Amino acid sequence: MTPMIDVVFLLLIFFVVTFKIIVHEGDFNVRLAAIGQHQAAEINPDPIQIRLMGDANGILSEIQLNGENIANCDLLQQRVLVISLAKPDLEVVLIPDDHLRYEYYIKAITAVNGYIHEGQIRKICDKIAYTRREKE
Repeated sequence: MTPMIDVVFLLLIFFVVTFKIIVHEGDFNVRLAAIGQHQAAEINPDPIQIRLMGDANGILSEIQLNGENIANCDLLQQRVLVISLAKPDLEVVLIPDDHLRYEYYIKAITAVNGYIHEGQIRKICDKIAYTRREKE
């Protein structure tokens, strides 16, 4: 019985020592708009606005960064990274269409939040606000 207990404790010690703690995926600091609030520009006088527009099926059809069309989320990440170098206290306001699929929300948030470079997490922007698109 004693050798079996020794083996169990050795296995327990092995697993505890080799356990790696990783950052939780999808852990974003997102501030949602209050019900009925349509103006997110009050948060910061000069935030970056990212509009996500989708087609009738909820597929992402267009990304706009301060009114300029961006081809995809990778280019969006590059543009936000360049802006963040000039403006360290960057704030982003995400304005998606109401019928857009949530996977595109997450892709956009991931693009502006940060990236992994050589195993290290590089933050771009922690201040991400969310607002609804104004009715036209």
